Amino acid sequence: MDFLFGPVPSRRLGLSLGINIVPYKTCSYNCIYCEVGKTTKLWAKRERFFDPSLIEAEFEKNIDKVGRVDFVTFSGSGEPTLNKDIGRLIRFVKKKGYPVAVLTNGSLMFMDEVREELALADVVVPSLDTAVYRSFLKLNRPHTSLDLETIIAGIAKFSHSFLGQLWLEVLFVKGINDSKEELDALIKAINYIQPTKTQIGTVDRPPALPWVEKLSDDEMMDIYLYLSAKLSVEVELIGNFNKENDKFYEDIENSIVKLINIRPCSKEELARIFSIEEEKVELIVEAFIKEGKAFEYEYGGKLFITGSMARIAHLGV
Repeated sequence: MDFLFGPVPSRRLGLSLGINIVPYKTCSYNCIYCEVGKTTKLWAKRERFFDPSLIEAEFEKNIDKVGRVDFVTFSGSGEPTLNKDIGRLIRFVKKKGYPVAVLTNGSLMFMDEVREELALADVVVPSLDTAVYRSFLKLNRPHTSLDLETIIAGIAKFSHSFLGQLWLEVLFVKGINDSKEELDALIKAINYIQPTKTQIGTVDRPPALPWVEKLSDDEMMDIYLYLSAKLSVEVELIGNFNKENDKFYEDIENSIVKLINIRPCSKEELARIFSIEEEKVELIVEAFIKEGKAFEYEYGGKLFITGSMARIAHLGV
């Protein structure tokens, strides 16, 4: 098949049948971490790369042969929104009865026509690895016509009107976008965008440049807790480091202590954030209270857990 690949098992999308609608490594970014390799055509102009009827014919010919499909995903070896037929192709797949996801770097979402076309999808997953311009140049190495503030504004404008799910994806590279300055800038941008959720990960496959370094599990945990405490949207770990991994739970009690010292949480929130049963949270919190590591107080008719007695005193509780 020339355009279809998979179905690929995906923790996020189930069995995902991919459709690649741009030539190999034609992209508006040349990301240093890209698992597909270096961009061979750095491009920011939308084109008709292929006759869309050929893609539709291949889909019709093969869709009954591939087995179960949970999502049809426009992704592949480049930036799918560079293909100006993506709206037509999303509409075609939807008429066949399949939910559609689009994995995009988000760089062209400032364009009205791109937002209109992506609005036809069920799930859109744009990337935003940094909200700091110098890091954007170093990490994503964009086409010279692209501006970071414009890109963030475009993603936000789409998010505020989109009726589907918007999952904002952030990939961290050691020493580039993992500082407190970077995280605080991201927090500001993400709270402005208001995605359905924010998914964070680090390098877990061979990157385009050999010096690119992944973050450790502990470093990712610290970032996860910091973002969870300060963002108004759900944060989710993706890739090899996620809530399903045992490593996430190796030091879960210390992770809870870290979080409640950053932000007071209800027991229900702790259960949701760490994907554990409320009964287990209850046992952990009770032990913390006895040890003086945690304090429970009521505010606004709701019970919260904090690691700081000073925080309660400040509230006058």
